[in-house]
Amino acid sequence: MMSLSYLEYRIEEIVRKTVAGSFPLDWKEDPITHQILKEFRSSFHSLSISEGRIPTNINWEVYKFHGKRETAHGDIGLLFQFHLPQGGFIEGAGFIEAKLRGRETSKFLQVRHEQVTRILARSPHSMLMLYDYNPVAVVDNTTAFDDDIEYYMLKRHGFRSRASVTHAPVLPLSVASAINHYDDSLYQFCNSLSSQITRRYFQMRDLDFSSSAVKAVKGFPSDIGSPNYVMVIRVMPQNLGKIDGENSEGLINTNMYFRIE
Repeated sequence: MMSLSYLEYRIEEIVRKTVAGSFPLDWKEDPITHQILKEFRSSFHSLSISEGRIPTNINWEVYKFHGKRETAHGDIGLLFQFHLPQGGFIEGAGFIEAKLRGRETSKFLQVRHEQVTRILARSPHSMLMLYDYNPVAVVDNTTAFDDDIEYYMLKRHGFRSRASVTHAPVLPLSVASAINHYDDSLYQFCNSLSSQITRRYFQMRDLDFSSSAVKAVKGFPSDIGSPNYVMVIRVMPQNLGKIDGENSEGLINTNMYFRIE
């Protein structure tokens, strides 16, 4: 059994070791993304989360695109499948565009405004993740459980409940597009990747529930295009039982994606 706050801590630990450890010799976007997602799959493949209104079981898989993409769309896609306490499930899609901070500059030189505009036209809920070799201060959302978590973390594990710094700050791509200055001035609008996953995506926020978006992250034809990587995260209340990890193969077009072990 794992607390949500400990999951956040582990996510940030993986991000920090991978991003900071890749600079300066291996400062390349795709290998960094690949290693982070591989570590996520290895560490979080099967989880039981005790924190929150309803204790949940989580299955976490990662896939990489290996076909020919007619229309590329973003670096990371997320397919969330939420099993509801009353029965049935909901599927939602998320998209994250990852960019590197340039060497010896505050700018993210790989960002192209026309690419941002194209992505937003197809999936307005897309997020922008900014890899930085330096730690970035962020203020993540608080929750009703913070007092208890803070005590638990300080007494038992020696770390805080919310990431105070991150090497992968995240913000809505629409906010970055409106500002149209792709540099470290965006950080004031960011939260950590761990908070984005646990406090936003796990609450069904910042997801696209349209059929075209869900088809895109599954690797089936749509007007959105296919992301390079896909995280398949299935969430089920514990009283409904365990999640069959093998069933995720049926969610993804395996002619286009292979699973990262």
